[in-house]
Amino acid sequence: MHKIIFHFVMLLFFSSALAQELNERQIQKTRYIQEQLIANPDKAYAEALAISKDKDELFRFFGQYYVANYFYNKSEFTKAKQLLIALIANIERSDLPKSSKVYQALTGMCVNKLFYIHKNLGEYDLALFYLDKYKKRLPNSHFNEQYGLIKVAMGDYVNGIALLKQELKTSPHLKLGVGEKRVMNKKLFADKYNFIGEAYQQYYIQSKKAVYLDSANHHFKIAANMLLQENFYPEYTKALLYMREAKSAALAGHYVQSLSLYRKGKKYPVIQEHIRTVQLFDLGMADCFYHVKQVDSAFFYCEKYIKSYPVTKVSKENLLMAYNIMTQCYNEKNDTKNAYRYAQKSLALIQSIEGIKNKSLNFLHNYDLNKIKEESNAVIAAKNYFKISLFSILIVLAIVVFSFYFYYKDQKEKHYRFLKIIQNLKDSKISGIDKAPDNTTEAQPKPLMDDELIDKLASGLKKLEQKEAFLDPNFKLGFVAKKLNTNTAYLSQYFNQVMQKTFSEYTQELRIHYVLQKLVEAPYFRKYTLQAIAEEVGYKDANTLVRVFKKQTGLSPNYYIEKLENTD
Repeated sequence: MHKIIFHFVMLLFFSSALAQELNERQIQKTRYIQEQLIANPDKAYAEALAISKDKDELFRFFGQYYVANYFYNKSEFTKAKQLLIALIANIERSDLPKSSKVYQALTGMCVNKLFYIHKNLGEYDLALFYLDKYKKRLPNSHFNEQYGLIKVAMGDYVNGIALLKQELKTSPHLKLGVGEKRVMNKKLFADKYNFIGEAYQQYYIQSKKAVYLDSANHHFKIAANMLLQENFYPEYTKALLYMREAKSAALAGHYVQSLSLYRKGKKYPVIQEHIRTVQLFDLGMADCFYHVKQVDSAFFYCEKYIKSYPVTKVSKENLLMAYNIMTQCYNEKNDTKNAYRYAQKSLALIQSIEGIKNKSLNFLHNYDLNKIKEESNAVIAAKNYFKISLFSILIVLAIVVFSFYFYYKDQKEKHYRFLKIIQNLKDSKISGIDKAPDNTTEAQPKPLMDDELIDKLASGLKKLEQKEAFLDPNFKLGFVAKKLNTNTAYLSQYFNQVMQKTFSEYTQELRIHYVLQKLVEAPYFRKYTLQAIAEEVGYKDANTLVRVFKKQTGLSPNYYIEKLENTD
């Protein structure tokens, strides 16, 4: 319902324009339909359908818009999108002047709805496409909030939250018009506070700074209090507040407290009327039950979420979280086959999400460049230093473009390495191999050593690997030679001729493979300092670990840990 009402109150922005074009009877009718979309959707649909065939063209447009709204609220996004695109085409063909307020109002409402359809589906590139297509025909600041939401979704929390806060401060407190109610104006601002709160929750996932969860809960409470003061759907408002606070508690690792909050929210039957809200409760509880080691309950809620997902298809990130929970639950039950199946689903979905985000980054980059150009042109117009200023701006733009390109390329390469590491670790588990893979691909020359000695050393090394002897700081050539009842000369010859690597490279591979696997399987290990991890695998200091880790993987330990946390 919170999504439904947000789109309803967006119409408040356009009240003055509509009042100039619709007569009082038509205005009252549209306001009545807006309210019925919440209270009695089927009745609202029937009324909107009748208006959509009215002789008055403008009134007909609003009827068509509310019909699309009805399907949007039912999560029938494909149908809603078809109707909205057809409506925009009708508006374009009409005699409405493109500079008129009513044209901007109608077009803005349709584009805003298309944006949220694609954002809810996780199709950020398409959501941005519609903003980019129509931004020149609408006020410059019209879509600041939407750009802020996408920036947050892309991981640019600082600028995204700044845009959302700017929108909150600059949004006008509208005077109530014909048939309007004060509570809907309050709901407009409550939604803005909730968006900021959700952005802070996502920022916490990246930063792990508790202050961001405090900020999130602060904004959630402001939003809830604004609505409760107006007695606006009090039970549903309280249920949503409990749900949001439960997510904050889970992010902080307080899963028992989070479950308690989810249960308080579920006691309100009204949430069953809203499938997207039920999905969020199910997924949140599945996550909590998994972390408190109640695997069967985690299975129940996670399967419930996955079964209902096709109805809405809202948030690929949430679906990824569900796949990951299923993977971990099957691991707990030693069901390797199904664990592998959901791990594969997770990797495929990650690649899909990353592909969409990469396209979206290009849109955002162009948007930021256009803002730079606009601001720069304003400076040039105000001052009399055209050539010098323009040259400076071109240099800045070139630097920005190249910086973005190399940053994007570097991030893409790192992410590819990360996915390859995770896949290799899963493959090694499935095949029963739990040691560092041999990276040698070239044909090896026949060794000069005796076959019996080779077999003896290979067998001895395998036993040492199984005992994880390589974690001992004393795991050196002499130490291993003594354990295998041979001398360092033979052992060194074995590594150089048979394994085609030095003893040092062999040790580094084993230790880094151990770190990679342990960080995946034991989330608590990610909380260790780099010094503690280094000592765990036999190195004296963190610098050595970082150097060897980068050499073996091409990534830093911190990057690898951060990606694991975000994936979880």
